[in-house]
Amino acid sequence: MWCRGILGTRAISNKTLVFTSLQRLTSNSTNVIENLSATAKQLNVVPSRQPVQRSIASNACGSTIGDIIDQWSRRFEAEGIPEPVESIEHIVAHIVGTRKTLDVFNMRNDKFNASQIEELESLCECRLSRMPVQYIIGEWDFRDITVKLVPPVFIPRPETEILVDFVLKRLNSSPLENCEILEIGCGSGAISLALAHACKKIKCTAIDASPHACDLTMTNRSQLNLMDQIAVIHATLKPDATVEVTSMSNGAGKMDLNSKQFDFVVSNPPYVPTKKILDLEPEIKIYEDLRALDGGDDGLKVIKPLLRYSAKALKPGGRLLVEVDSTHPEYIKFFTNKYSDLKLHYEHTYKDFCNNDRFVEVLKVN
Repeated sequence: MWCRGILGTRAISNKTLVFTSLQRLTSNSTNVIENLSATAKQLNVVPSRQPVQRSIASNACGSTIGDIIDQWSRRFEAEGIPEPVESIEHIVAHIVGTRKTLDVFNMRNDKFNASQIEELESLCECRLSRMPVQYIIGEWDFRDITVKLVPPVFIPRPETEILVDFVLKRLNSSPLENCEILEIGCGSGAISLALAHACKKIKCTAIDASPHACDLTMTNRSQLNLMDQIAVIHATLKPDATVEVTSMSNGAGKMDLNSKQFDFVVSNPPYVPTKKILDLEPEIKIYEDLRALDGGDDGLKVIKPLLRYSAKALKPGGRLLVEVDSTHPEYIKFFTNKYSDLKLHYEHTYKDFCNNDRFVEVLKVN
């Protein structure tokens, strides 16, 4: 599904540790913990029967940061943790208060104090339980911003930055003095936040069916001081291509999303075919909201109504840019040709970092 590692995911080795760690990291998110517990039970996750290894922390007091990184990277690698070196470097960077792993490299001869060693042990145990690093440290960089992340809200992938770049490229080549953008399925808000941060003439409306995602988007909006540029709405795109609004945040007013039109509609919707969900890494299946991934039998469960809705929601000359499975661009071409009354014109398919068809651009013609 994704061609670049995002530092996350495999089977849980100690269920009790996972949920204890999650409760500690998201103490104000009782519903999140309940959802994750239910998901783990559905996936029949059981504790590992492997013998418990002696804690690295017992030797850490006299070790340098470089020694500790080496020890934990070997431990991670031995237990099959993806990207073992990157995992421990990000955890160490978080503990020392930097997001730059280069800074960690320059501190390899330094030593941790006792409280830092204790924190390191706790966070590394979370990683051994295959909690994604993004949730462990609670934030992640996306393009030129940093967003707060908590489970189970979907973790933005590096490929999705390309989607932002294409929107900005189109906007920069247009005569628009102000630009209204609708993001469907905002998750952490990364796409809308990156767009608004990059261009002050952009006004984004970000919607999501998950209240947790809307809350997190609003938190990130406040941290980035983008309240005036982004409205957040708890709303769901229905199969009949209408939007059902549950609640609106401050700044959304009384917006009617079934009649309002936008210059751009942008979305990274659920597009993984249901039968492929079980093939995803267990950490994704356990920690992230599967509703943000599951695209139904053909992966098009949301994309089909998204196309029909965009036909109404886009101004003439407006554009839909959507992230899809590599099998979907041909269907979108077929759809726009078959339903010519919608006045949607397939424009182009763009590649991701691994040369897979990943992004589709559709134009609303006059």
